[in-house]
Amino acid sequence: MSSTNFVACVAKIVGNETLWRTGGVDMHGKPATNVSQVLGMTYPMCVAQCGSAPEPFKFATFSNQATSFLLPFLALTAQLPFGGSSHTDNLSTIMLTIGSPTLAVFSLVITVLNSRWIKRRFAQMPYYPNTQQAVTILNNLQESLLRVKSTTSDGRLHLLAPLIVLPENDKWWEHGAAALAFTHTWSMANIASVGWAIIAYIFTIACMDPSSMNIIGPAVACAWIWLLPLVVGWLQNSPNCDESQLRKHLTALNEMFYVSVPPPGYGPPVLADSLTEECAITVWPSLDNSHGSDEARSPPFFNYARVFPWARAVEQIAQAFEAASMRASNRMAVHGAWTASSVKRSIDPGNRSGSANEVAGYIATQFELQPTCWAPEVWGRVVYSAIVACAVQWSCTGAAFVTAWMTPTVGLGCHSVSFLLHGFMSTAVFIIILLGQVFEQFQHCTNPLTPPPIPPSSLRARYKTLSTLFRRVGKLLAWLNASVFIISDLLRFANLFDNCFCGSSVFGHGAQHAYNIVIYDPAMHFVDWWIASVVFATAASFTFWFALFVLRG
Repeated sequence: MSSTNFVACVAKIVGNETLWRTGGVDMHGKPATNVSQVLGMTYPMCVAQCGSAPEPFKFATFSNQATSFLLPFLALTAQLPFGGSSHTDNLSTIMLTIGSPTLAVFSLVITVLNSRWIKRRFAQMPYYPNTQQAVTILNNLQESLLRVKSTTSDGRLHLLAPLIVLPENDKWWEHGAAALAFTHTWSMANIASVGWAIIAYIFTIACMDPSSMNIIGPAVACAWIWLLPLVVGWLQNSPNCDESQLRKHLTALNEMFYVSVPPPGYGPPVLADSLTEECAITVWPSLDNSHGSDEARSPPFFNYARVFPWARAVEQIAQAFEAASMRASNRMAVHGAWTASSVKRSIDPGNRSGSANEVAGYIATQFELQPTCWAPEVWGRVVYSAIVACAVQWSCTGAAFVTAWMTPTVGLGCHSVSFLLHGFMSTAVFIIILLGQVFEQFQHCTNPLTPPPIPPSSLRARYKTLSTLFRRVGKLLAWLNASVFIISDLLRFANLFDNCFCGSSVFGHGAQHAYNIVIYDPAMHFVDWWIASVVFATAASFTFWFALFVLRG
């Protein structure tokens, strides 16, 4: 395979007066008027005298750069929280994260904001039993396909009301909060991977060498630095993403779930599993999930797909708690007269017992029913998370782009285009997939005040088709973007971008006006742009992590 030595090529041009006068350029790309000014050549001269081949491949250089700049970040992806039911889901988490950092950051930010929202939502009813346990349980189910059932499918049994009202279910909430305490958090492997990536990043900055005009280190590091706060943020957030563990704990938990005896019978509450297999709170896919919605995938990366249905389910439970809390604050018992408790700020268990219909009526809302397509405040959290995600993405991509742009030859070249392409594709994937999730929710929009209660089947099918199309196109683009992003870094390290076309920034200048700067001159102040870009990307990543730390607090 042919190769080019650009330093030798410039020396050949400098040694021939005809060549340097017709094709030699100074540091600004202007025709050289003196041989001492020649630092490069025009693009046509470069192709004619040097050829179109790149610099020769050097394995020692390739391996050193790959292990210093790329492998630490690729290894860091192994510390992302997984927990999927298949290796495919876990591999998808890695590729989709690299393919769309915007979507990955969005999922993390929306998870943190959801945690803040649910605590604030239930803080309005602090004295009703089990509200804090409900916050713990529901917050830890953000990585699950959460569904709430008010009644059994045949309407014979109430499910949600007895779970909230009956004192026999206090143990359900207590054990549930304790059972869901298992988390994916820090370990020595996490610390080693994060530490390796940080050290590699520091060495990248310390080893910047302007004399070689090598933009690989600073630019690649800036393009990947978003991964550090993302991994650390997930580790601090400790998501509950082990699907098998979750199923095991909830199956055992629902064995202690009590329901009221259905009419016309009357008597003490009985275990629900003696009457039905259905539960008030479920977390695994139903039979109608055969189309493989991302909502059912447990890795936290897919929390973007759960933000709307999770918020709806939580709001449904919160309204039930709110109604029960309001009746309790007004000294209204489920059955009969109110009995004062001997313990301050607590409710006597006798006030929470009654027939099935009385228990169901105790959580009936007194407010006007609203359409249930979107939970309150959910769009505010989505917009805020989207802004943060785009800011993080473009802070890092922008820093890498500026580093590549300002390194001679100044302008839009192969390096800067590759960084820009990754950023645009990442943002496009985020928009496409999020739109797919919005279409998915239109299938579930209901309005209790206006018939029909659900969209016509043909319209639901159309929404489902659009959702599936957007999701698949977005994920395909993300996989493609991740592959191109990794391959382009490998091509950089292999010197395949070090050719006349890429070195002359032809994308920005055009073939007729492009030029290739080969020789370093101290008068070139591009190193200042390197430092500014690295500082900006580092500051943006640290600010993102610090904001997550504050929000979690």
